[in-house]
Amino acid sequence: MNSQTLRLLREGDEKAFEYIFHYYYNQIYTFVLNTLFDKTFAEDITQSVFISLWEKRETIDLETNIAPLLYTIARNQVYRQTERLLLKYKYEQYQQENMQENRDIEEDVNDRFLENILSELIEKLPSDRRRIFLLSRKDNLSNKEIASRLHISEKTVETQIRRSLIFLREKLKYYLNLLIF
Repeated sequence: MNSQTLRLLREGDEKAFEYIFHYYYNQIYTFVLNTLFDKTFAEDITQSVFISLWEKRETIDLETNIAPLLYTIARNQVYRQTERLLLKYKYEQYQQENMQENRDIEEDVNDRFLENILSELIEKLPSDRRRIFLLSRKDNLSNKEIASRLHISEKTVETQIRRSLIFLREKLKYYLNLLIF
């Protein structure tokens, strides 16, 4: 690149700029592509390099070799792009962690809400039915063990547990709809 072309570029000659652009475009593009491995970023950054050259044309030293200047601009643009991508990645990671944390908190609140509602509903069961249900679900006793302990038939235990479940399902439908919507 001769100093005459640089002088014309420095003076704002668009033909000189086009000459430099066409002469160095593929070299700069290849350099950026081999650094970032992304064609879209490589094209964008290569364009930015030449835009930057045009914007800084008045400060170009006529004795300088333009190639190192273009590579320096390209390298700096690649560093900035990499930094932006890292920041974006870190931000997205942070967002995902917060979303998961919020989801966990929401699930915990919903679980406690349902536990409280379930406890209240169990308290509304008739006392004998409630006792049978709690022995079954809380103490994990079999129907046979409950029948033996309470001196009632297994069939009565089954009936009382089934009625408890029907009552609870019916009442919980409303609360589950609240949580889903």
